[in-house]
Amino acid sequence: MRNLALHQITMMKDGPAGLVRFAAKAGLRSICLFTQSPTAADGSNMFPVVEAKDKAAFRALLADHDVTVLNAEYFPIMADADVSSYLPAIGLAGELGAKRIVTHVQDSDPIRAEDQLASLCRLAADHGLDVGLEFTGFAKGCNNIDKAVWLVGKLQQPNLNIAVDALHLFRTGGSLQKLAAIDPALIGYAQICDGPDFRISDDYVEEAMNRMIPGAGVFPLREFLALLSAEVDLDIEVPQFSGGAAFDPEQWALDAIAASRSLFE
Repeated sequence: MRNLALHQITMMKDGPAGLVRFAAKAGLRSICLFTQSPTAADGSNMFPVVEAKDKAAFRALLADHDVTVLNAEYFPIMADADVSSYLPAIGLAGELGAKRIVTHVQDSDPIRAEDQLASLCRLAADHGLDVGLEFTGFAKGCNNIDKAVWLVGKLQQPNLNIAVDALHLFRTGGSLQKLAAIDPALIGYAQICDGPDFRISDDYVEEAMNRMIPGAGVFPLREFLALLSAEVDLDIEVPQFSGGAAFDPEQWALDAIAASRSLFE
């Protein structure tokens, strides 16, 4: 059975500490969490983060539950921000033992974006971290798999690789054929979820935050996973933020884990 990580937005109950405990109870060895969060309109964090002041306690919690951090978020390339501002959160990710940090290229100025992405890679390397470049339909500087491949090839940063999220792949015109044509070594990790159709869109944020359990939609997930090398890390990212008062986040996450495991049977 492949090692699967659970993304924090799949199980938000009790924050990052709750995620560690839940993952261990569910038999998972890895998680994906936030050391820096995207911000809401009022400037507050959209998602709970691991605070620097809690570093020692959180490291102990990880060790006690035999859980590791696969990915740390959120480190986008933005037109109005310098990646050096991320240094405290990058350093914290490294101290928590994360394998990589995740970025999206929001900046549509290619020269500036390439410069900032290269700088982010160097900062990450200083802390022993890889950088996962995730393409999405709403990240204008890298909004499909072709652009991601081009950027990785252009920058030639040894710790930079591509993240392939099933939803983003199929919403941005990607296909199994395109995925199969890519050098497998360029892909660092993949995210598992399902969707109801194969429409192409650059406006699907609502769907991205309310995904389908693997097997409940139409994405060819078994074939998708079969195209990835055994070294590719796998992340269960199946958020559901519109479940209502009766929504049980732990049961939802357990269903997502069971469905993801079944893809390998």
